[in-house]
Amino acid sequence: MTAPKPSILSGKNLAKLAAASTAAIFGGMYYYSQMTGQATPEEKAFTYPGDDLIDANYKHAYSSTYAITIDAPAYAVYRYFKQIGAQKAGSYSSEFLERIFARLPFYNYYELQEEFQQPDSLVAGDIAAFDFHGMSMEWVDIVPGKYVVSWVDTKMPPAAPGSFAFRFPFMDHFAAAWCFYMVPLKGERTRLINHWRIGYEPANFLTKAINWLNIELVGGCMTNMQNTYMKRTVEFRKKEQWTGKFMRGVLGGKFFSGGAPASRWSDTPLFEDTYTQWFRYGRQNPASSEIRPARTEDPNWPPTAPGTPWAEEVDSEYFEGWTEPEFSWDEQIRQKMERTYLPNWGKENK
Repeated sequence: MTAPKPSILSGKNLAKLAAASTAAIFGGMYYYSQMTGQATPEEKAFTYPGDDLIDANYKHAYSSTYAITIDAPAYAVYRYFKQIGAQKAGSYSSEFLERIFARLPFYNYYELQEEFQQPDSLVAGDIAAFDFHGMSMEWVDIVPGKYVVSWVDTKMPPAAPGSFAFRFPFMDHFAAAWCFYMVPLKGERTRLINHWRIGYEPANFLTKAINWLNIELVGGCMTNMQNTYMKRTVEFRKKEQWTGKFMRGVLGGKFFSGGAPASRWSDTPLFEDTYTQWFRYGRQNPASSEIRPARTEDPNWPPTAPGTPWAEEVDSEYFEGWTEPEFSWDEQIRQKMERTYLPNWGKENK
């Protein structure tokens, strides 16, 4: 009597399959991060503005540098890095990998947004956010058209309440400068230098291995992808994500036409090739103005006449002599510390 053949799904076969899959994934990541997209030896050896932020506090520091040439002028590239961040226009890397594996809330806006292009949209000390829980870097150098530098150091955590300087396990201290440099090239081209410099303590085999996995392997893949996405975006070659196609198709009337066009810009590049909305464009002429003007004042609110839902308890004098207070960080800190609001808040400004 012959023994039954082992099942394809036996523990031994599953272990072999898992080992082969792991090896294939690691090999693919190694090739993509270490064999493609790297800066030249001369670019890697160069000392960049921002390196001094790490070298000031750490003896054990090293750099990871990727680069790509973009067929667009330097300022065209710079504008997108001016709006990078979880609370702004995303990371310009893989949304899928950022959200699914890293659990970071990045949603890429492949269009320039007015609110992120103002003189005060990016200022030294602003948070360069990875998420909304507080894992942060802080913007340091913002040199228009040339470069931007973000930085974090557990020895000098970010100033913003709620933020923290991140470190990897088994490290007492960790610092990183993540920097983007635009080198203008002849012929209206740009060499984009995507540069990390990190420092860490203690320096041993374990911490070195952790940094290599995070910065060189995983981070290298994301950085290389970021450069590629940026090149496609600035050169007007970025394709729409399949999720966007699906949403526009189902809810925008593309797949199941309801007769009305999906957008007032349908059949033009301002919709068909515009993959994220221009969020403030409508300020010029809100669509609702075709019905009535938008309101900025309403002396009839709150309603106080008998028979209204709040007639018995409405404070009919609340808005008398009231103007909207100017925002104050000092007042925000006082509220957070004391857990109270100012009495007659806003009336002192009349």
